[in-house]
Amino acid sequence: MMAVLGDPGRWQRRNYGPVVRPYAVTRGRTEPEVGVVLDLIDVVVATGEGAHDDDPARGTPEHRTILALCESQLTVADLASRTGLPVGVVRVLLADLIEQGAVTVVRQRPAGHRPGNDVLQEILNGLRAL
Repeated sequence: MMAVLGDPGRWQRRNYGPVVRPYAVTRGRTEPEVGVVLDLIDVVVATGEGAHDDDPARGTPEHRTILALCESQLTVADLASRTGLPVGVVRVLLADLIEQGAVTVVRQRPAGHRPGNDVLQEILNGLRAL
């Protein structure tokens, strides 16, 4: 954000809007209420089910934005990028939507599964090439 001089002696911020803290968006939750743990590369998509407008949890603008973006398959990282929300907040909101059946995980890395040494070596080689 840049501060610009508007009226003499008064500084104003350009492009500012209402500031909502992440804990307010998730109602103070830092982890999903259910046991859903999403990785950055997990792919999610809207199911078309469980879309009830009278549901207070899904009534938030952030839930609606995520649900609209999930019309096509996106990773958790892509959702965080497109919404401008921290990844932790997106994970909590996605867990709400998964619990309601509005979103499902299409591709998820098995728990405890890590990439092999060959994948890590390819990444390292790619970084060195930069």
